Amino acid sequence: MRKGIVLGSVALSVLAAAGCGGKTKPAAQHPSASAKPHAAPALTEAQARTIFTNYERVNNEANAKVSDALLRENETGPMLEVDLVGNKRIRAKQEKKIKAFYYQSPQFFIPRDVSPAWFAVFAQVRGSKDKEFLVMVDTGGGKYKAAAGSWLAKGQKLPSIARGADGSATAVTTGPALDVGTRLSTYLTYTAARQKSPEKFASGPLTSTLGRNWAKSVLQINSGNRWQGRTEWKARPQPVYALKTTDGGALVLSAVVQGLRYTATKPDVWYKPSDDFLGLGPKRYYNRFTGEWLWTYGTYVPSTGLPSVVTSGAHAISATGS
Repeated sequence: MRKGIVLGSVALSVLAAAGCGGKTKPAAQHPSASAKPHAAPALTEAQARTIFTNYERVNNEANAKVSDALLRENETGPMLEVDLVGNKRIRAKQEKKIKAFYYQSPQFFIPRDVSPAWFAVFAQVRGSKDKEFLVMVDTGGGKYKAAAGSWLAKGQKLPSIARGADGSATAVTTGPALDVGTRLSTYLTYTAARQKSPEKFASGPLTSTLGRNWAKSVLQINSGNRWQGRTEWKARPQPVYALKTTDGGALVLSAVVQGLRYTATKPDVWYKPSDDFLGLGPKRYYNRFTGEWLWTYGTYVPSTGLPSVVTSGAHAISATGS
């Protein structure tokens, strides 16, 4: 797990340029970790704590050794994807090795009757104010791996998660809350294009502020009339993990890709991408550039009112062009 948190600003060279954001087509509904009649029995908190402690140990060993093999042993899904890319950047000397870090005061949310079995953890990093919300999923035979994680944004708080009489959490496996990643993608794409979005979200650092920041970057780069392109977000067709909140809403963890696609419109210009992409491709692009960030959002969807994004993690995953 990488601790870095990206809020979407881009590093621009004097002659760099992004482009206008375009409209996105609605994405398909994304799968959830669904309930099934023969789902495995829920873990006890003691069992979940043992799994999480082992994850922490292997995570620090993997980071110390920059080991892809240990990452694959410990992670899956979006988390594994971004961490393998991070190791590539470390080997290219574009990212520093991650120092060991340890969690304190973890809270466990263990839903029953889900398949594959999974549970969520919300924990603070010892010696800092950083707090992570992550999901551990059974990948077969009781082998749990970290599938997705995101970090609590400044000024935000985790909604209250509903618990049953036995302390278990309730997984949300159906309903419109599961498609919040698609709606958020539409919202951010329209906002970055300086257009009115058909979707609405509560204002905050990961919604209105993020969209406006990208709109400024897009406008700045387009004003040079040297490049043309766009930035847009699209929800990933990967499992969505959601927990019921005490107000009857849901906290939804989902993966979204932000794509950057730029093409030069004049000769003798070049584009320098954000430092996040260095080590994944050239340091400069002269004809075209395509880059992607993988975001993991924790979105609170209340029973009434506007959704708000409370946690996030973002890492560059690809850079191509010429």
